[in-house]
Amino acid sequence: MDTPERPDIHESEPVRMPLPRSSHWFDEYMDNVRRISPESWWFLLGTMFVSLAWLTFMLLFNLYMKERGYPEGVMGQVLSAQSFGTMAMAVPAAYLVSRLSARAALAWSSIGVAIGFTWVTLVDVKGLIIAAAFMAGMMMAFSRVYSSPFLMRYTSSSERAIVFSLNFAASLGSGLVAHLGAGTLHAYFTALSGSSVEAYRWVLWCSAGCGVLGAFAYSRLPSGAISEPRARTPVREFLRAKGPLFFRLVFPSFLVGLGAGLIIPFLNLYFRDRFDLSTQTIGIYYAMVQASMIVGVLFGPELARRYGMVRTIVISELASLPFMAILAFTHDLTLATVAFLARGAFMNLGVPIANNYLMERVGPEDRATANSMSLLAWTSSWAITTAIGGWMIEQWGYAPPLLAGCGLYVASSLLYYSYFRNEDIHAGRMSPGMVDPE
Repeated sequence: MDTPERPDIHESEPVRMPLPRSSHWFDEYMDNVRRISPESWWFLLGTMFVSLAWLTFMLLFNLYMKERGYPEGVMGQVLSAQSFGTMAMAVPAAYLVSRLSARAALAWSSIGVAIGFTWVTLVDVKGLIIAAAFMAGMMMAFSRVYSSPFLMRYTSSSERAIVFSLNFAASLGSGLVAHLGAGTLHAYFTALSGSSVEAYRWVLWCSAGCGVLGAFAYSRLPSGAISEPRARTPVREFLRAKGPLFFRLVFPSFLVGLGAGLIIPFLNLYFRDRFDLSTQTIGIYYAMVQASMIVGVLFGPELARRYGMVRTIVISELASLPFMAILAFTHDLTLATVAFLARGAFMNLGVPIANNYLMERVGPEDRATANSMSLLAWTSSWAITTAIGGWMIEQWGYAPPLLAGCGLYVASSLLYYSYFRNEDIHAGRMSPGMVDPE
């Protein structure tokens, strides 16, 4: 393991010099932004580049496969393979959090993502495409497992919710760039090469290059491990002591993943099939929804500070459901666009708040384990229903998977509220048992 540059790894939060408080919420928000550590800023930059690679791939991959003549069912199999790859690496990555530095793990995994995306474009055999997607999913597990423990390590309670939201906003901002630029690049490369399939390949290679840039940003992180190794505990004893809490924290995420896997990977095809939109126009629509998500996410910390994390998560998720129902039934492009934007903003507003709440509810020694279990719950459910969603669309169209997703989101919200309504935490305040050094 690398020699730590910062030997002060312990359970308390990093010390931040106090800044004057302001009565105006925006001034206070900016005060907390100025508290963010250099380590966190480098991490956010890495997140931005890797997300740019990932989201460009996710936007264009279905369209690329469609252009090559593959049916939706095969697309679902490939996307499921990505999820299974992430599942396969989630637990090993959690084990490595206390043993392998974030610098090494994140930089090399970003290179692996770039290799996987390039591989997908160079092979024509279905099995090899699935293998490439599986590898890329494995490498993405590192950024997802390391992210929350890293941010907990290098933030204090006052700015923590903001940093979690900025991390998610960095991903969304990358999506905004990807969705605006990918369609334009595809049109440019199509004119240059005369082949739509070749143009898709070139844009996907550009996305792989963004993964390399992410590796550079991650190489600026501290070289030490971000947590101490957790004491060895028999599995039965661990499950008896902490299993019920971990189940309550991750099972709602499993239900959301089931619902999301049915429809989210196919929304680009939804606009192409139902409204006959071009790749460039679909990219603009996705850029618009990324912008609406960013607005929602940046307001999330203030809502969580005023109303509590749990209530913010539940209300935002439930607020997205009417718009999913509209998408299921409407054939009016304007109405579908409004519903698409609103659904994205409400559904994603609570994502970083939920990640923050998960980290606050468990001790420092359990954060990597909790994060990997949450990732495992999400990706396993996504993997199950992505293939099912592609098959349902082939058989019955888009309405049934959209409505099934609504039902699963309702179940997730009600369970989350019933589990934690009496254990809420307000953003900017310490969770029980924590000691803020400020």
